[in-house]
Amino acid sequence: MKRFVCALTILAIAVLACGCTTTAPSSQVVSAAIPDLTGNWSGTMEGFIEEKGYTDYPGEAMTMSVTDQRGRIFSGEIVFSNQTATHEVKAFAGAINPDGRTFSIVEHGGGSSTGTLLSPGELELVYIERAVPFTIAIDTLKKV
Repeated sequence: MKRFVCALTILAIAVLACGCTTTAPSSQVVSAAIPDLTGNWSGTMEGFIEEKGYTDYPGEAMTMSVTDQRGRIFSGEIVFSNQTATHEVKAFAGAINPDGRTFSIVEHGGGSSTGTLLSPGELELVYIERAVPFTIAIDTLKKV
């Protein structure tokens, strides 16, 4: 019985010693590298417009120009054009999430997008406009 109590005591001391000498896990959140989004991004759009239905915006082009970036905050203009002329220019600002891959954009005059950096040279935006008529679109853009 003495041997059992002695072994149990030694085991308890060993378990306590192991627990007391290990370090606590770090509670710091490690952020991913911040991507550089500055430059021009062009591509295609597809979406849905209330009362009009599904569309791939035939004959339309979209270019997003990120003209300034300070850390995770960036800004610029989005230009919409067709074969004959530019028909809309919207100022925007955005913020990159700590994961370094996803971001959000708000546009002047309404509308917002969530984005995902698919690769260093390609991104996707999901645009939402809550006005009447409401609109949602997926924009796939490549850096030019």
